[in-house]
Amino acid sequence: MATTISNQTPKSNPATANEPAKVAAREETKDDEIAVTWREEEPAHYILQIQSLPFLLEILSEPRVAFEAFEACGYKWSLILYRESENGDVYLSPYLRIMDIQHLGDNWKIDALINFFVYHQRMNRYITIQDGKVKRFSAEEEESGFSRLMLLTKFIDRLNLEENTCKFGVEVFVVNPKKEKGECCCSILDLHLKENLVTWPIGNFSNSSGLQSFKFSTGNSEWELQLYPRGVSEVKRKYLSIYLNLKHSKEVESGNKLHVQLKLRIKSNSPSNPRGGESKYDPTKPRTGNAWFSSSQRCWGFPYFMKLADLKQTPGLIDNDHLTVEAEFNSIYVIQDLAPEPHAAKLH
Repeated sequence: MATTISNQTPKSNPATANEPAKVAAREETKDDEIAVTWREEEPAHYILQIQSLPFLLEILSEPRVAFEAFEACGYKWSLILYRESENGDVYLSPYLRIMDIQHLGDNWKIDALINFFVYHQRMNRYITIQDGKVKRFSAEEEESGFSRLMLLTKFIDRLNLEENTCKFGVEVFVVNPKKEKGECCCSILDLHLKENLVTWPIGNFSNSSGLQSFKFSTGNSEWELQLYPRGVSEVKRKYLSIYLNLKHSKEVESGNKLHVQLKLRIKSNSPSNPRGGESKYDPTKPRTGNAWFSSSQRCWGFPYFMKLADLKQTPGLIDNDHLTVEAEFNSIYVIQDLAPEPHAAKLH
């Protein structure tokens, strides 16, 4: 579903102005739990296009604004943008609210995975935001999302000021769908196999701009790692970027999806946390990712994997212009669409 909003007089909390929201206590979204990726394909379930930046900035001056409901996975939802402040900084917080809950009964619970999207005009691609965690919606908790996800100034910097437009998007995947329609999840990876750990040694690191690893097979699929020593273009040469790229998968080519949980790290030759406990941040610790792969999304990773300054200043990560990337696969699941179950045959 696509919604377009042009110049108009904004109203406080459109679509749900008079409905009190039941929301869990706000928990700040931690950077190391969020996966930010890029893709060219539009969001599957909802796109909000606002063709007036003054209107957008005006509605974002409100503490909460909700937009027109849309349908996905058999339920109705509404995108909600919160304006939250902390230490003088103003943040944008995207949330999703389930609508029309009167027919769901008293003790209903719906679990879902949520992907939020922001269109980056200059890159001509969507920023995809997810954390791989199942969000629970219930009568006590009708909204879920990411608190203080992005500085408002950073968001405005990514808008198309010349064309005076911006676009948001949402995808919702219900984990416990209605019985007549759903998805089947089955594990295809033995966690005890040594092949779960992939080691990629890299030489001549400082003179490289973009690197691809050797191809390797894990979970009946073929993969490769991609590393950008100076970061991808959107991180402005301040971060090391690492991605996992799906090269070949019979499951995906058959129309299924893959969910991958893995850890990525730069292998260190020194003891953990060389800063002696001065900071909770430890560049030697792995980053955990929860990634979805499909026919339209084959690359996933961390554009902001590690600050280049931390990489160079942390002992043991770079040795004579060599470093080693490790990828540890914790699980790979195939997600298959299910047709309604046929009636059981009678035995004679």
